[in-house]
Amino acid sequence: MTLPRRRSLLWFTGIFLAGSIALGYDYLFIYDPPIRTVQKFEAAMSWGDVEAVKSLIVMASSVDLEQVHEATDQEVRQLLMEPFEKGRVLDLRQRIDDKGTYHYVVYRGTDSQVYALIVTKFGGKLRVMVSDRQTSTPMRYLWEYTWTN
Repeated sequence: MTLPRRRSLLWFTGIFLAGSIALGYDYLFIYDPPIRTVQKFEAAMSWGDVEAVKSLIVMASSVDLEQVHEATDQEVRQLLMEPFEKGRVLDLRQRIDDKGTYHYVVYRGTDSQVYALIVTKFGGKLRVMVSDRQTSTPMRYLWEYTWTN
């Protein structure tokens, strides 16, 4: 009777290890890069580093995210002149379409409202999308997001 028990323990251990490896891969290659980009963006904004912010953002002219362009020095300086308050990352959602992959980093601001920071690949690296117009959200890098769980 010890042989079937030993097999079931080995089977459970194998399934557990395979699941752990799959979750680790999912975190390292799907969740971590956009969240790390947001953390770098927050650090650069709080330090007021123009070059770092410029390398971490891309400007979008509409919510449809169709017209995207590189940020100019003037746009970066204007963004840094606006007040910045660090929030808290809550979750990560993805949208994949024919234009690319958009990572919606669900973010709680200091006003306890839930927004999204949109991270997408531009110029070979992940960047935070910033509106080049004033929006109804408190800051131009925050996009309206409907929290559904």
